[in-house]
Amino acid sequence: METMDDAGVFRISDDTALVQTVDFFSPAVNDARSTGRIVAANCLSDIWAMGARPLTAMNILGFPASKIPCEVAGEILAGAGDKLVEAGVVLVGGHTVEQNEVMFGMSITGVVHPSRALRNSLARAGDLLVLTKPLGTGILCTSLKEGLVDEDALREAVRQMERLNMYASGILAGFDVSAMTDVTGFGLAGHAVAIARASGVTLEIDAKSVPVLDGALELACNYLPGGTGRNWEYDSEHVGIAGGMDESLVAVMLDSQTSGGLLAAIAPDQAGEAVRMLREGGDSCAAIVGRVLPRPVSEEKTSNTQKSVIIVP
Repeated sequence: METMDDAGVFRISDDTALVQTVDFFSPAVNDARSTGRIVAANCLSDIWAMGARPLTAMNILGFPASKIPCEVAGEILAGAGDKLVEAGVVLVGGHTVEQNEVMFGMSITGVVHPSRALRNSLARAGDLLVLTKPLGTGILCTSLKEGLVDEDALREAVRQMERLNMYASGILAGFDVSAMTDVTGFGLAGHAVAIARASGVTLEIDAKSVPVLDGALELACNYLPGGTGRNWEYDSEHVGIAGGMDESLVAVMLDSQTSGGLLAAIAPDQAGEAVRMLREGGDSCAAIVGRVLPRPVSEEKTSNTQKSVIIVP
């Protein structure tokens, strides 16, 4: 594996390549139907992040049938079905297993022309970074599990997590995008690191321009998902943080997302129009959040210039 792309691509002819991905995880919210919708949106997103079109899906469900009514499993599957129908994807099967905790996911197969597959390894110096959804879902969902917020406080977060990246991917297909990924478990900083290292560039993120869900900043320092801490353990070597940065904002940059938005490197003369069209198309929080810089050559190992990602206030 040369890069950390969102899905595997296998060429089957000169004009067709299969794109395949699989993911599964514990519910982020309490409502079973929303859980299914969110998981489906999250799993499908990897295909759209590659510039591909999803065709088929298979369900993967782990479920404690002796503890939770089977109707709950039915609602999870129905919610996932809602999103498959919306995306025009056919469910062709699946597998269930008895276990102590609910876990749900999908394997997705799609297609793309081999020359049109988007990778995270081709970001160009000078491009601007566009993010299509706000951050903070991990923090808010963890706070829900701790009883610090109620379902009403998560209404916008749930709406964002249920929204398909199909719409943003379709709009961005009309622009000069050099690299793209979706922002999920590794957080914005982690996925930016993947692009930067694979492309041999540095990504500068303007923290004040990054959209954040209401309430996430206030909760950020105290109620982080476990994945966020692990993100920092890995990212600290590769991420430079400017002095004076608010700790809560840094935490949001590292926040492990569920069904997050697309992060795209776009030609600078097109990024503004791309954001305008994304907002008109329903991704109302889309924003330019940074830029792609050439990787500097420096002997100063302690300098931020040696970092893959630099976060500035």
